[in-house]
Amino acid sequence: MQRISLRSFLVTLLVILMIMAALLLYLYFILSRPLGATAVDTKQMKHVFSIYGYGTKTDEMLSRPTDVAFDDEGNIYVADAGHARILVFRSSGQYLRKVGKKGFGKGELMEPTGVTTSKDGRIYVADKALSKVVIYDGKGKFQSEFKVMVPFKPHVENGKLYLTTYGHIMVFDLKGRLLTQWGKRGREEGDFDCPTGIAVDKSGKVYVSDTLNLRIQAFSRSGELLWVKGKPAEDIKAADRAFGLPGGMAMDEKNLLYLIDAFDNSVKVIDAKGKQLATLGKKGVKEGEFNQPSSIAYDQNGIFAIADKFNDRVQVVKITIE
Repeated sequence: MQRISLRSFLVTLLVILMIMAALLLYLYFILSRPLGATAVDTKQMKHVFSIYGYGTKTDEMLSRPTDVAFDDEGNIYVADAGHARILVFRSSGQYLRKVGKKGFGKGELMEPTGVTTSKDGRIYVADKALSKVVIYDGKGKFQSEFKVMVPFKPHVENGKLYLTTYGHIMVFDLKGRLLTQWGKRGREEGDFDCPTGIAVDKSGKVYVSDTLNLRIQAFSRSGELLWVKGKPAEDIKAADRAFGLPGGMAMDEKNLLYLIDAFDNSVKVIDAKGKQLATLGKKGVKEGEFNQPSSIAYDQNGIFAIADKFNDRVQVVKITIE
């Protein structure tokens, strides 16, 4: 009887400890979220809301989101790299659906680094680990995929799919057929080293965030170099660095560029000729602050979504540049 009682006691104690651990984990995730009341707003950038996931369980929350995109309806697409999937939310932040799942098969993902959408609703996902681009329809059903060595960021503009890779810019039609490409891996102007951001204006000019070369470069539609801002640095603490670590990039209807600078924990606003106009944001965990953000997307009326990577969230903000 004493043995049975002792065993029952130990089982009960174990169950209680497990419940307490689960409650503590839940409280940690809830209490570690910055409260809306602590939002850090400025005249030029105001926090609207943040997306942390679609629930409170670990696998329902964002984990190292690397990219973000809007569709024509204002829905938000998040490359949730830590969980190898794309999550889709309404413009209000309400969860809609998952796209893709972890695996090595067709239509499956391992490390989605970039996402974009086309006007007909298709979803394009770059998977760096599997060296491929996957195309889904508007409901998230797998359509096709094609191989590309180490792709980073896809972007649809002017009816074409632009893609940054470890050392090239590639341009495809919307079915994934290669139209043209330019560049090579290197440090000279016109070369690239793991570019992770791209923007294209209506005239076809291409702006590239040349990440490991610590610069942005602008090109004509045919790939002719137009201008360069920044340069490779020998030292991470070099005083003449134009950027800490340039990442994702977006462009608004005024042809202003919005560049994520991950190491500076900020958004740099740059005109179409390379002149810097503003620096927005700072390091922190409060709403409106960042911890090594990775990407930015533009919707309309000054509304942007920012993949705040190491805060495990996407922030939606309104930016006003006069």
